[in-house]
This record gives sequence, structure tokens and C-alpha cells, in this order.
Amino acid sequence: MPDKSLSLAAYFSRRGGERTGQDTHELPQRPQGNVIWVRVNGDLPMDALRDLETRLQADGDPIYLVITTADGMDDTFKTPLGRTPVRAFFDHWKPDLTLWLGPELDATTLYELAQAKTPCVLVGAEQATARPTTKTWVPGLTRGMLRQFAKIMTVADDVAPVLVRAGVDANRIETLGPLESAPAALPHFEDERQDIAKSLGARSIWFAADADISEVSQIAQAHHQASRRAHRLFLIISLRDPSCGVAAAETLRGAGFSVCLRSADEEVDEATQVYVADTEGELGLWYRVAPITYLGGTLTGTTCREPFEAATLGSAVLHGPFVRPYEAQISRLAAADACVAVNSFADLGKTVETLLSPDKAARIVHAAWDVTSRGADVTNRLAETLLEQLDGVGA
Repeated sequence: MPDKSLSLAAYFSRRGGERTGQDTHELPQRPQGNVIWVRVNGDLPMDALRDLETRLQADGDPIYLVITTADGMDDTFKTPLGRTPVRAFFDHWKPDLTLWLGPELDATTLYELAQAKTPCVLVGAEQATARPTTKTWVPGLTRGMLRQFAKIMTVADDVAPVLVRAGVDANRIETLGPLESAPAALPHFEDERQDIAKSLGARSIWFAADADISEVSQIAQAHHQASRRAHRLFLIISLRDPSCGVAAAETLRGAGFSVCLRSADEEVDEATQVYVADTEGELGLWYRVAPITYLGGTLTGTTCREPFEAATLGSAVLHGPFVRPYEAQISRLAAADACVAVNSFADLGKTVETLLSPDKAARIVHAAWDVTSRGADVTNRLAETLLEQLDGVGA
């Protein structure tokens, strides 16, 4: 539980008046179960917070995140400022726990947290967190604010010593790293994966995921290009609209390929060059089968799958310039050389051809695994910490 703080009380007793905050707007009903108030100051890692909520609910517990930001945009509420708005926010949501996301502290809110005896976890503390500035200076104010946090998680190792000098118990500090998205692996049936792997044997495989029907003919050209190095190269193509499977198969046959259609239960044999996976809910299977994945639509601007879906399952990600709304995920992969950008379908074919060398694809896959697993580790550790704090609520 947070410490009682005489310094915070002194801070408010010296203030000439109460800061004016936002008016409390109409809010939805509080859900049944545990509510965690996520107070975001700084960038909003919405994908990461969705992953965190999924992790918190993994055992069936009714745990919900109420997210507030400065502007109240992107499916969030506006952060209450000032004692009256904060109290009104508390009265409505009755949060069991607060996740303070970002390095900047606010004495008003922390004072109300102390009054409500609500535990609070700080994620993203920086060195500057131990040196906050306020217009009204009170000795020990910083220490009083920092002591409201049951746990403080930093991004860098050099932050902890600064916090300790500011009066934080070292046992409350942990270096966590940045909170980043880490989606759960898509499901599949292992027996089916083994059957497909057996039927394909040692053939090289690549996958065009969630392709639009308008780009099938160009993907066919890329497959022709890549097949010059491996004449038995096998392409799996899934469609954004599975009802276009027959049309896609006809286009591919017109391009000179031997094609099998999954919805027709057509059996793959040695002569098959392309498999049209015109079914739903099987991306987890194809990512596991194919060591190389092109994110369909990213060369034409029509669609884009979540790139971590493929990266998490060991498939090297190729993408064009149109990756919205997953720019942040692509940037994380690109920074680690864990994906490959292509600028045209001709470039796509040449890149697939290059990555048919197992060591080159493996390097990308390994780097991607480091990126995605790091995000998962942070999410899991934070979820454990929050669950530990919730276990102590009311104890």
C-alpha cells in the first residue's frame, strides 16, 4: 500500500487555491470486477496495453483497464486534473489499483491516491522523475510522491541509483524495459502442420498473407522471379476475402502455375506450385509452415496484417511501404534488422529468391524473435506485478 505522506499534505496546505481541472464528463458504467486506472503521460502504447489486459484476463479474472490520456483520444478518457475532478473520477471508477505510465509525477493526483489508500505502480521512471518541478516547493515533496508507489519500474539501469538517493527503497525498484506490444501467437492444429510439412518435404516455401485479389497477378510475377533459383519453390497465398479463392486460382493458373485450392480439398502433389488458402482462421498454420512471409497489401496500400503475428511464429517478414496502422511494430523490427522492406513486386521476387538461402532467413527470424520475445517478457512481468498488487487489495 502507498505510504502516508506528510510532505504531500504540507504541499496542499501551502497552496493558495485548488487547481482547476476538467469537468467530469459522462462516463460508462463501471464494470464488475477489478479496475486498474492506467494514467498515461507521454506516448500511448495502446497495442501494448491491449496485450497487457489480455494477459491479466488470461485466467478468466474480470480485470479491466481504464486508460486516461491528456487529450482523451484513441478510445481513452481524459486524465482528470485537480483535486475535485480526480475525486469525481475515483468516485465513479473506484479503481483498485493505478498504473502510472510515464516519467512525470503529479502531486495532486498522488495526494488523492494516498487519501484513497489505492496502491500505485509506476512504469517508465527516468532520472528526471526524481527531480520533478513544482511551483510550490516543500521539503521532502519529491520523496513523498515517490513513496506513493508500491513498485517503480524503470527503462534503464542508471535510473535506480538516482531514485534510491531520492528516498525510494531499492526493493521497490526494478528495471523492466519499455512496454511494447507482444501479441499472443495465433493458434493452429499441430497434426495438420505436420501433415502439410510431410507432403511438402524439403521444398522451399514462402507465404503471401492476407493478399488482396487485385495484387494476385503481381504476386504471381514475383513467384516466377523467385522460382528461377528454386524451380520447386512453393507459394501459399491467403486472401483478405476468402470468397475470391476461385478467382485467385484462375489468375494463378493463367500465369502458368499448377494450383490447388484449399476450399475444394484439392491435394498438393509434386507438381503443385501454388496453394490458395481461401479459408479463415488459419494464418497461425501458414506462418508456421512458411519461413518467409510477405504482408499482403503493403505494396498496394490495400491491407496490412500485424507484422508480429508472423515474426512471433518464426517467419521472416517482407513488407512494402504501406504498413499503416503498424508503423511502430515495423519500426521496432527494422531497427533490429528483423524484417525486409521491398519497394515493388519485382523487388519482392528478388528478395524471396535471396532469402531462400536458409542462413539469411534464419538471421532475420532470430532478430525478430528477440524483438517480439522482449515485448512479451515485459508484458508478462508487468502483469505479474499488477496481479500481486491486486492480491493485496483489501488484505
